[in-house]
Amino acid sequence: MAGWLECYAGSDILEMVRDEGLNWDRVRVVLGAAGGPKWLVLYGLDRVLCREWLPKAKAPLDFLGASIGAWRFAAYCQAHPGEALDRFLEAYRRQSYSLTPTPAEVSRVLGGVLRSFVGEEAAREIATQENRRLHILAVRGRALLNGAASPLVGLGLAGASLANTVHPQGLRWFFERTIFSPPKSPLPQEIDIGCWPMRRVPLGPHNVVPALLASGSIPLLMEPVKDIPGGPPGAYWDGGLTDYHVTVPLRPSPGRIILYPHYTDRLVPGWFDKRFPRRRPDASRLAQVLLLVPSRCFTARLPYGRIPDRKDFWVFAGKDSQRLRFWDTVIAASQVLGDELMELVQSGKIRERVRSMADFWAR
Repeated sequence: MAGWLECYAGSDILEMVRDEGLNWDRVRVVLGAAGGPKWLVLYGLDRVLCREWLPKAKAPLDFLGASIGAWRFAAYCQAHPGEALDRFLEAYRRQSYSLTPTPAEVSRVLGGVLRSFVGEEAAREIATQENRRLHILAVRGRALLNGAASPLVGLGLAGASLANTVHPQGLRWFFERTIFSPPKSPLPQEIDIGCWPMRRVPLGPHNVVPALLASGSIPLLMEPVKDIPGGPPGAYWDGGLTDYHVTVPLRPSPGRIILYPHYTDRLVPGWFDKRFPRRRPDASRLAQVLLLVPSRCFTARLPYGRIPDRKDFWVFAGKDSQRLRFWDTVIAASQVLGDELMELVQSGKIRERVRSMADFWAR
């Protein structure tokens, strides 16, 4: 089988995976990055995990995501995850906008996408699900970012960008990191927040949808979500602003695996760090991570030699049919990744395929 999928294991689990393969019972946490339409290249992996792994999983699982990562996991955490994932996919690919959409229009359209697969009953399932627990990363804006007026938000973002250039923790003056978590889950206590606190808000049926919408609300492109029930009042924004690729340091029990299906061969701590190639998470944060990424050869074979991106809405403005052809080609191709993962796991060949996380950084 061609190596379309690459597997990298952190230092604490590398020898374990090489010895026994991927033992699904060892997986306790799954991570999901922000990134908008980039998630479409992961559909094949999401599909097999939702349809072939989750129905058989016995131990409790925690799903930690920001923005589109949290939306994917909102499907994972429903009673019928495969069906929910497909409803999400269909609504997401069909979104359409005017040539000059306002933040109100984008929020309305994406809010419709979200509610198409997370209705009232699904929100109750997600909030009360004991074996599959959703954790949603968002931020509460401070100062100029605690409102919706575009000029002030723009000034706030400029200040945040400047602060991040000096030091990433300067963002704490602009955003309060927030995690919406099931009250009974121990995951938030396993996050080493260091000197940048993270507020925990209990996740319940009443705030699943607003928390998810806030987690994907990009400043200037969308409106903030105001005053989410259960949390302090204010404007809530995209969790990817501070945790773009969700590389928060976790400390699960020894011998456990943090599974991370990811869309690219780069890990970027926060959204403002994208323009700093040398900014990367500390290697100790990934010691128990099993990272699954499409190979560069796989990506090069896609139309335009790339995966979907939020810029597609501008590239294909007024040409939704062309955008859909591109996206659908990537979605179909992504199923090879899911098939390859299951073949590697079931045959045990992942023991030979897995590589050290050090090789990931050396690429």
